[in-house]
Amino acid sequence: MMVSVLLPFLNAKDTLDTSIASIAHQSFKAWRLLLIDNASVDGSRAIALDWACRDPRIQLIDEARIGIAYALNTGLAHAEGPYIARMDADDISHPRRLEEQVAFLNAHPEVGVLGARTSFVSSVAECRGMRAFVDWQNTILTPHEHFVKRFVDAPLAHPTVMFRRHLVQQHGGYSTGPVPEDHELWLRWMDAGIRFAKLPEELLTWCDHATRSSRTHPHYGPEAFMAIKVKWLTHWLERHLNGRPLIIAGTSRLCLERAHLLSERGVPIHAFTDVSGRPASGYPFIPHDELPSSGKAFVLSFISQRGTGDRIASYLSGRGLVEGADFLLAA
Repeated sequence: MMVSVLLPFLNAKDTLDTSIASIAHQSFKAWRLLLIDNASVDGSRAIALDWACRDPRIQLIDEARIGIAYALNTGLAHAEGPYIARMDADDISHPRRLEEQVAFLNAHPEVGVLGARTSFVSSVAECRGMRAFVDWQNTILTPHEHFVKRFVDAPLAHPTVMFRRHLVQQHGGYSTGPVPEDHELWLRWMDAGIRFAKLPEELLTWCDHATRSSRTHPHYGPEAFMAIKVKWLTHWLERHLNGRPLIIAGTSRLCLERAHLLSERGVPIHAFTDVSGRPASGYPFIPHDELPSSGKAFVLSFISQRGTGDRIASYLSGRGLVEGADFLLAA
């Protein structure tokens, strides 16, 4: 039962050796590590080549087109075995990670993508936002939780995942467009019915630093995330509204802008709601305590989760609405 581990790298000489070592020292031994050099110029390649010369299970591959999605797709083309695992050049896999994930996927054929909880370390003085994001991800474990939270943010950390290789053949690999390649893949695969889950153990250390791509690259900016969320929200709403009126929660300028993106894709908006009582120009306003009962409408919240946590979901659930059936959070 072999696992192909994809580890792309670009100018990661300060962290790459430790990252590779964390795979080389796994308790599970039936793996191949594909190191994809994405045009590094800082000495990273020499580190990778040294490991490849010492361990026949490690292969060094070149991808000159700069971009993690290009590197990952090149890795996918070289992958073998039923399972593919991801790894980043600045993170650390815990020794039993692969063993635990293989055992779970073997025992749960209904799950296609499996992550793990992560521990978090940062060299950035102001890292509360990233830490809160990791803490939020770590609360999401079951397939249902991953599904209903998929439009809030990426519900699992990319370098923790292991997935079935046949999913790439059936549903495609990573998008090379101006999008967060991991969240785009999750939304596309979930739209196709693939089930995601997460192990409750912390099996990877997520190492945050000031130059990490998720902090610096425009593909991971708010606009890029919202663009793909709106795309796949539209796909899902078209199939599941079934004539029910769509009510948008949130009347701030940002919420109105996000709702407008849906309108541009042809999604009809019936009304807005907000605890502030502030109406949205041109639309009916429904006070939050007068929302229709379960099955009568669909509520989509564009209100930021920062500072609110799941209070919106708790409130709507308390009114008898079912998350995923009567409402979704999308910010």
